Amino acid sequence: MSRAGAPLTLQRVTVAGYPGVEVRPERMTSLPPILWLHGVTNVPEYAAPFLLEFARMGFPALALARRGRLGVPPPDPRHISFDDYLEDTIRVFDATGGDAVVLGHSQGGLLALKLAELRRPPAVVLLAPLPPRGILAAAPRLQTLPASLSSLAAILAGARFQPTLRQATALFLNNVPRHLRLEVYQQGVPDSGRSLRVAYFPGVPVDPGKVAGPLLCVSGGLDRTIPAAAVGRVARRYGGSWLNFEDCGHEFLHEPQGPQVAGEIGSWIKARLQERAPG
Repeated sequence: MSRAGAPLTLQRVTVAGYPGVEVRPERMTSLPPILWLHGVTNVPEYAAPFLLEFARMGFPALALARRGRLGVPPPDPRHISFDDYLEDTIRVFDATGGDAVVLGHSQGGLLALKLAELRRPPAVVLLAPLPPRGILAAAPRLQTLPASLSSLAAILAGARFQPTLRQATALFLNNVPRHLRLEVYQQGVPDSGRSLRVAYFPGVPVDPGKVAGPLLCVSGGLDRTIPAAAVGRVARRYGGSWLNFEDCGHEFLHEPQGPQVAGEIGSWIKARLQERAPG
């Protein structure tokens, strides 16, 4: 824990054999930790802007790597499946004691929803989640079609997945300030096309009857990867709340509205935890 008045900083941690980063608030609180589940090609440090915002609100916050990155074997990610990533997620959640609020971004959002089917986190937040089976994202827009087709080829082949800067800008980074795009892009690592393939074909099934507890789905009106309407359908199917930020894209963390998004998520979590508190 940092000293009162000292700046919050990222601390290196390892949980259940998975490396990552953690930020603790200046003063101990009774709030549960927020466990960040990262998206495709991301590493834990990518979540730093949101982890710091949550710590300022009193939450311990951490993000951990999955296999195929940061020294967690295998060194070549191409053979890693979605079920492998789900296994990693369950191990980490169980190692936290099962009391962490789970927040998943993009592919991490689908992992968080699947975790909610299998475990009982106190609250779950899905940030631009990859939809589960039965909910389709819209067809790619004209300006993203070349990048989408190139990405789809890697996904169908189960190959290493890592878009170029041009492709990432078209698909994910369109609302990140231009002077930050290269820096954000260079944080990425090669990922598993195979893990994405099942999410699209035939889709990952999640039983709505087994997802209980508070659920918040967050979308961006400028998101070219996971349209806001698809996120709204996820919220309706699984009985969650839906919060849409019209001026946000897919990469909320590094966009100008990031602190506002994190603040509203943190306020929602606090409100839901208060409602569930005994007495």
